[in-house]
Formats: sequence, C-alpha cells, structure tokens
Amino acid sequence: MDPRTILNTLKEASPFDLFLISFLLLPFIFKAWLGLLNNLDFSISAQYWSLGLILLFYLAGVIAMLLSSQREQQRERARDIIVQYLISKGYEMVFFDRIREKINSLYSDIFLETLPSQFPNEIRKAKLKGAKPG
Repeated sequence: MDPRTILNTLKEASPFDLFLISFLLLPFIFKAWLGLLNNLDFSISAQYWSLGLILLFYLAGVIAMLLSSQREQQRERARDIIVQYLISKGYEMVFFDRIREKINSLYSDIFLETLPSQFPNEIRKAKLKGAKPG
C-alpha cells in the first residue's frame, strides 16, 4: 500500500475513528512494550510503572488530539459563517468589529487573524478604512 494513501486516510479520519483504532491496537502495543522492557531486564514492578507512564502519555495524546480537533472545528465553523455573511450581504470585506457585532461577539482579533492562514483560499486579510483590521 502506498504511504500517501495511508497518510490521506489518517488525515480524513475523525478523532473518534483514530481513538477507536488506537484503543483496539492498545493490547498489541502494550505487549510490544512489555517485550521491550523485558529485554531490557526491567523488574516486574518497573515494567508496570513503565506501562503506566506509557498509558499516561497515550491519554495525554488523546486529550491533545481532541482539543486540537475542537479548535479546528471552531475555525471551520467561523470561516463558513463569515463567508456566508459576506455572500448574503454582497460584501467582499468586513471589519473584525462588524464580525463580532453581527456574527459572534466572542471572536478575538487573534482568533480572526488566524483564519486566513488556516484557509488561504477562502479568506484573506485586509486593511479597511482607518487602517482597521478586516
């Protein structure tokens, strides 16, 4: 199988899909870690402590993945809403203040400034009247 196919499949998989697959593979991975630790002549208690640490790293990775996924979904939702707002009003540009006023008052300048770098084909930065960001 082509490595690019595997990489594209992983990119398109949902966080739940990735978690489920990794959870199902966990016993096999633990067995491999146990074999490695056994070859290093770790005592039984050291092996279990090591497996506990590996499990903690795994859980931290899952949590980080879920948080990242939520941020990505929030950015995608913001992009879609802003683009729809522009289309519905017939605008090509909009002030950040107008976005907060009409769409979501919780969007910070920092959050809005990250959208063009995340979605360069749909949104771009602009300086509007008074050198305000938009």
